[in-house]
Amino acid sequence: PLGARRSAALGDLARTQTALDLFNQTHQANQANLATEPRQSSEPSQPAEPSEEPAAADLPTAREVVLHVHVDAGFTEKGVTVFGPTGRLEEGQRLLLLDQVRSWCADSRTRIIVKPVIDLNADLSTAAYAVPDRIREQIILRDRTCVFPWCTRPARRCDIDHITEYDHDAAAEGRPQPGPTQTDNLACLCRSHHRLKTHTAWRYRMTSNGVFEWTSPHGHRYRRDRDGTSALDPPDPKIPRPRRP
Repeated sequence: PLGARRSAALGDLARTQTALDLFNQTHQANQANLATEPRQSSEPSQPAEPSEEPAAADLPTAREVVLHVHVDAGFTEKGVTVFGPTGRLEEGQRLLLLDQVRSWCADSRTRIIVKPVIDLNADLSTAAYAVPDRIREQIILRDRTCVFPWCTRPARRCDIDHITEYDHDAAAEGRPQPGPTQTDNLACLCRSHHRLKTHTAWRYRMTSNGVFEWTSPHGHRYRRDRDGTSALDPPDPKIPRPRRP
């Protein structure tokens, strides 16, 4: 529609204008510095001539926005990579069209960073307590959100929790590490649910890759996976429900 095209054009002009303003401010400051410097020759000083307008390709980046886009890909018999028509945008947890990604990448002022593919089924580990960036990224991509029942906090804003607590004295005392820093002992928990798990009777374990079973302080069990949360022990049908007044 015409209104949508006007909005897109206005947004592009606004982004370019932001960069142009920054460029002109820097350019004018440099010209002012040159004009105030004393000349060494005996010729009379001349005012600095205005420079030509900067080309669009010379403009600095107006802003930097980092988006994490995940697109399914496959291979043909000839080894050609084929991408699916839709992808998933982590910011906002929504779907997007591949044509949108193409339009973003086609902008001459866009800087594209392609990260290596991480196998979500691989078992990565380290002997240290701190989680390396590669393992952290794997856990974030696997869990997508906080894995506490019904929590939807994005994984990139969560802590990486050791499901079984890491023992800092195990190596010094010659004991095996009960809570190693490895894929099957790590999960994403937001700060509030991380504290809840640490300081209360809530407990959980990983039954399979990316699938967790939680137990509440009252003994109720919940299953959490990529499809959401489900109760493993629904209320007993023999117990009558309280009547509404």
